[in-house]
Amino acid sequence: MKTKISLLLFFLAFSLSGAFAHALWIETAATGKKGQTQDVKIFFGEYEHNEPDTAAKWFSNLKDFKLVLTAPNGTTQVLTASPDVLFYKASFTPDQDGTYKLSIVHEVAAVYEKAKIEYYAFADVAVSTLKINTVFPTDAVLTIRPDKHALKVGESSVHQVIYNKAPFANQKLTVVNPDKKAQPTETDASGKFNFKPQQKGSYFIEAFTEDKTAGQLNGKAYDKIWHLVTYTTEAK
Repeated sequence: MKTKISLLLFFLAFSLSGAFAHALWIETAATGKKGQTQDVKIFFGEYEHNEPDTAAKWFSNLKDFKLVLTAPNGTTQVLTASPDVLFYKASFTPDQDGTYKLSIVHEVAAVYEKAKIEYYAFADVAVSTLKINTVFPTDAVLTIRPDKHALKVGESSVHQVIYNKAPFANQKLTVVNPDKKAQPTETDASGKFNFKPQQKGSYFIEAFTEDKTAGQLNGKAYDKIWHLVTYTTEAK
């Protein structure tokens, strides 16, 4: 009996991890300069395995995502993104000191394995000063919030994960280093975890949770909601 239960839990875990092997994420330099164009790329696929899907194969309505830029003074604009081969690309030109926040909040139109899927993706660009931009989209149910940007190797920062406006307490998440090696970590009772890059390069942070809320989406019934958030940054 114990063996059957263990196998069931294994296959359930495999099913969830397989379904959410794909993620939506933003890539851009963690620092920028006023008056200089900042390039942004949006990917969908398996980050850890370095396997982004071609833009032509993005499923459902993923291509209809909105990339929002929030300036240091709190003003927002939707950036125009155009398809390339393996990603969508956009750009902006900073004109203020402080941190620019890039964000995507996207509800997938198709129901997958009786689940509604919500993708959230974030990245920050520090310009001149490292003052943190604390403005997050109000419709982002799951967010990853750093207390520092543009870290140097060996420098620590505290990140907090918020779910439904409360700390995402004692939950597992994944940090993928520049070598594409996953480093599992866990939040504390305040939804916080320490991030200390050990090498130069890009880092990918991912958190996932399942909400057992049921409903209807475009005429299709679902019995749960999957929330997946990514935050990308780099260390120098």
